[in-house]
Amino acid sequence: MKILLTLISLLILASTTYATNSHAEEVHNHDDVGLSSGEMTKNIISVDVNGMVCDFCAQSIEKVFMKREEVKGINVNLENQKVIIYLQEAVNIEDAVIDTIFEDAGYSVEKITRKS
Repeated sequence: MKILLTLISLLILASTTYATNSHAEEVHNHDDVGLSSGEMTKNIISVDVNGMVCDFCAQSIEKVFMKREEVKGINVNLENQKVIIYLQEAVNIEDAVIDTIFEDAGYSVEKITRKS
C-alpha cells in the first residue's frame, strides 16, 4: 500500500511540474512553440484532444507520432489539451488516421486544424 501511495504521489508531482512548465512556455504562435521532440516545419496539424492529463499521456502520444515517417516534430501541451504535429513538407496524414491513433491511445479528438 505504501508503494502504491508513493507512486501516485510521484505521478501527481510529475504531472503538476509538467503542467506548470507548459503554462510558463505557453505561446499561441506555432512558430514560437517549443517542441517535445523533433524539428519544426511549416506543414502543421493542430489537434485538440480530450483525456490527456499527465506527462505519461504526452510521452505516449509523442512516441506514437514520432515513429511515423511523415512526422518531423511534435509538441504536446497538456494544459491546453492540444497536440501540434509538424510534418515533412508535401506530405499529409489523413484525419481518420489521426483519429484512430488518438482513440487507440484512449483519447478523443475534438478538432483537427491544418496550416501549411
